[in-house]
Amino acid sequence: MTRDEILPLLNRPSRYCGNEHNAVFKDWDAARLRVALAFPDLYEIGMSHQGLQILYHIINRMDGALAERVYAPDLDLESALRQRGLPLFSLESGRPLADFDLIGVTLPYELCYSNILTILDLAGLPLLSRERGPGHPIVMAGGPCAFNPEPVADFFDAVLVGDGEEAVPDICRRLMAAREAGLDRDEILLEVSAVEGVYVPAFFEPRHDGGGRYTGTFGVRGGKERVRRAVVADLDSQPSLAEAPLVPQTRIVHDRLGLEIARGCTRGCRFCQAGIIYRPVRERRPQTIFDLARRGIAASGFDELALLSLSTGDYSCLAPLLARLMDEFAREHVSVSMPSMRVGTLTQEIMEQVRRVRKTGFTIAPEAGTDRLRRVINKGITEDDLLDTVAGAFSLGWKIIKLYFMFGLPFETEDDVRAIGSLVARALERAPGGGRGKRVTVSVGTFVPKPHTPFQWHRQLSIEESFDRVRLLKEVTPRGAALKWHDPRMSFLEGVFARGDRSLAAVILQAWRDGARLDAWAEHFSLERWQAAAERQGVDLEAFPRRRALDEPLPWDHIDPGVESAFLRRELERAAQGAYTADCRYHGCAQCGLCDFKVIRPRVHGADAPLEPVPAPSAGPSPEAGGGRFFYWVHYRRLGEARFLGHLELLQLVFRGIKRAGLPVLFSKGFNPSPRVSFSPALAVGMESLAEYFIVETSGPLPGLSSWRERISRAMPKGVGVFDLAPGPAKPPRRVEMTYRAWGEGLEFPVARMESFLGAGRFDLEVVRKKKRRVIDLRPLVLRLEAGPGGSAEFCLVSDAGATGVKPAEFLASVFALDKASLSRLRIRKLSWREAAG
Repeated sequence: MTRDEILPLLNRPSRYCGNEHNAVFKDWDAARLRVALAFPDLYEIGMSHQGLQILYHIINRMDGALAERVYAPDLDLESALRQRGLPLFSLESGRPLADFDLIGVTLPYELCYSNILTILDLAGLPLLSRERGPGHPIVMAGGPCAFNPEPVADFFDAVLVGDGEEAVPDICRRLMAAREAGLDRDEILLEVSAVEGVYVPAFFEPRHDGGGRYTGTFGVRGGKERVRRAVVADLDSQPSLAEAPLVPQTRIVHDRLGLEIARGCTRGCRFCQAGIIYRPVRERRPQTIFDLARRGIAASGFDELALLSLSTGDYSCLAPLLARLMDEFAREHVSVSMPSMRVGTLTQEIMEQVRRVRKTGFTIAPEAGTDRLRRVINKGITEDDLLDTVAGAFSLGWKIIKLYFMFGLPFETEDDVRAIGSLVARALERAPGGGRGKRVTVSVGTFVPKPHTPFQWHRQLSIEESFDRVRLLKEVTPRGAALKWHDPRMSFLEGVFARGDRSLAAVILQAWRDGARLDAWAEHFSLERWQAAAERQGVDLEAFPRRRALDEPLPWDHIDPGVESAFLRRELERAAQGAYTADCRYHGCAQCGLCDFKVIRPRVHGADAPLEPVPAPSAGPSPEAGGGRFFYWVHYRRLGEARFLGHLELLQLVFRGIKRAGLPVLFSKGFNPSPRVSFSPALAVGMESLAEYFIVETSGPLPGLSSWRERISRAMPKGVGVFDLAPGPAKPPRRVEMTYRAWGEGLEFPVARMESFLGAGRFDLEVVRKKKRRVIDLRPLVLRLEAGPGGSAEFCLVSDAGATGVKPAEFLASVFALDKASLSRLRIRKLSWREAAG
């Protein structure tokens, strides 16, 4: 059974097709090194991840190397693969993962750990590194959780700690040379361990004293006592995924062009691990960002550009850059969003720019309810700052403001928690017109102390204490505000893994064998399963979120983030005093120990960094020219893996395709403008067609239709082929005749059943439409039914936009008594359509 035969069995097969726009397909046989980049969560999460896409393009630009992708399978795909004894496959080529030389797994967050084992097991690989042999790929990890890899260290041959843009090509080159030199597995790992940032768990040994107390993890081979993080010194010199962004086939969490404008943050929030592990601040030049944005939008067709950074508002050139971007993209109906803005950096000027196209989400993170506690965590904002920002957003037309808080922060009191309700009430009071039509959403979650932060020694609240905080917040949250909270049980397990050691590998393995899957998704999470697994392995989960002594060895001490432990201790002391530590990019070095001020140093450009003038738009029809209304019919085929696209997915792909093609399409008016495009009737997922169309409305005539047809065809995803472009009426006919062919391996379409149906005066079928059962008479809807070539069936159905119709698969199942197994093998292709008489 092939991938094409598996996909029809799945709920969302478009996750696994791999034919996204800008996907890379390299010659498998010509490659000296084949890399599978794995993200241990579902496609819609993994496709939103910047790091994997950047590495994907970096590797594919290397001579002799290829990179393909795989995401954690949903339960339906896992079940289908296991039932049929098939391996998990890569998206691009459909190759089994075991055929690759290197499997690189991203570690984005702790609750994805069980998914790693699903990927490895479905690949047919031993789950434990020590059990892999010469014929197995090297399995390597990287990402934020690599800064304490110990809970999953037994599953990986190597772990990359830190930035990957320079380290990963070095690793690939060494692997190619090592394989060609015939080195064995152990020698390959020794060679790779020489790369800065690479940690080989087998070369380190956790030790315990006679009482079983942990005394530290020590290097036993490879010459390293600690593994220092890899740091890219100049972000401006590194590639960006915006140069050739992968355009998803289905809706994903962050469905937009993400453009990293800076890496690192030195605001010094004491709870924030990212603020430590991504130091120092490295800004891209504004001209580089502007050029990347123009190329990325042109190459993708996205209608949103997100400026990404740990604190986008701190980007030194933000105001002039944002104005230039909006001048460039507003006429194209492309909005610009900034998902990580700090209170105090959201100026009136910036908010005015953001709302020019559409008002994207507005989220503010005060973190704590009082100024006192915000000084403890070094947040650096006051209540007045927050309320002024909220008032400004409401006055500019935003109707929903989201506020994010944590509870369980060090030195927190009950008054601090109660103050969250008071602060939200004052935020609502800032809404004009008495707050009518305005809403504040309050999101809260348990604080999880993370490694390499000043709070790494603090304890985490118990589950019971967290639920007590939630109950208190329910009492104090004012009317008009919606309270949402992260499940304290999930936060507890996150805290266990965040500060865990290698003993947790046995727990992860046990819980996975007991059914743990997709734990970051609430509908799949079961703390009881994890607790039972820990009990069976003799591991006390409660031991990990506890308070740690300052002189106690920590499981992650052998991982060096570049920031010295002495700095973290000083910051902990300053937290207890409520003392503020200023941002080093503006107020001098804070002595964290990372920068050498030769290669590794802050790179901040300043508000007056130059931006080249934007050339005037080229002449030609503009979407807003207002010169009339012209309608063009685009006829296309939908074959191969494109048949697995749902109708809404196809709409989005067409919108982006015509944007990439530069078609001067008109847009609707209103809050969320969209292209004026109408489509042929929806095809069921899995159906092919030789006769689909969409109708675009343009502001002027299109000269050179054959040239436009080619441009549109090139901009469409694989499997969607445009074969005609012509002027036509504004709307399609309401009543049409559609001809289909159906076939399938092992399926029969007996002529006797055809004749029986055609001879019937009435043939009733019960269908469900909009959750209501209806009975329709099939006979007048079927104009023709006959045997086709190769044992197929051909038929013609009438479709009337004003009446309940029948789906081709429903018709065939009813007439030929096809069961569920037969329907899974059924292939249907629309051959043609024409306007029906009457």
